[in-house]
Amino acid sequence: MTRNEFMTRLRQGLVGLDPDYIRDVMNDYETHFEDGEKSGRSEQEIAAALGDPGRLARELRAEAGFRRWENERTPGNLAGAVLGLMGLATVDVLFLFPFLCAMFGIFIGCSVAVLVLVVVGIALIIAALFPGLAWFGLTGGVELVAVGLVGLGMAALGIGLGALFSMIVNFIVKALVNYARLHFRLINTVTQEA
Repeated sequence: MTRNEFMTRLRQGLVGLDPDYIRDVMNDYETHFEDGEKSGRSEQEIAAALGDPGRLARELRAEAGFRRWENERTPGNLAGAVLGLMGLATVDVLFLFPFLCAMFGIFIGCSVAVLVLVVVGIALIIAALFPGLAWFGLTGGVELVAVGLVGLGMAALGIGLGALFSMIVNFIVKALVNYARLHFRLINTVTQEA
């Protein structure tokens, strides 16, 4: 693969990212080619040492997504980081895909469970505070207090589990980011040797 082919494929893989970031990356790889040519290597040798430009672009995209997520932790950036991770290498996806699918299923299940706990808890609190609504056939006194306390407990449990779940998701995403950065560092080491 020639220098132009490599650079074209790399640029195509980075389409949609921040233009300044793309420019920096392209300049870095131009420097790799220039340094390699100064040391007497051919364009084909340099391109082979740098690796597949499509894979490099996926890894650079993943790294950009992780940086966005670290700077601003929004659901969109989280999704971008996870999608960037899934876009890394095919072999990695084969190993990580079942894990990521299981984590997604657990995420959805826990989110629904937390939401149900909070909503049912709030409904029980409202039933205890407004006995005239005649929910659950409550007649008064001790029953209303018990239902109100159960509702308060359920809502508190839902909020507490939601907070715990949020910390666990944060830990898992950080671990996946570190895993992806390992790939990026390995590729970066290879490119520096080229």
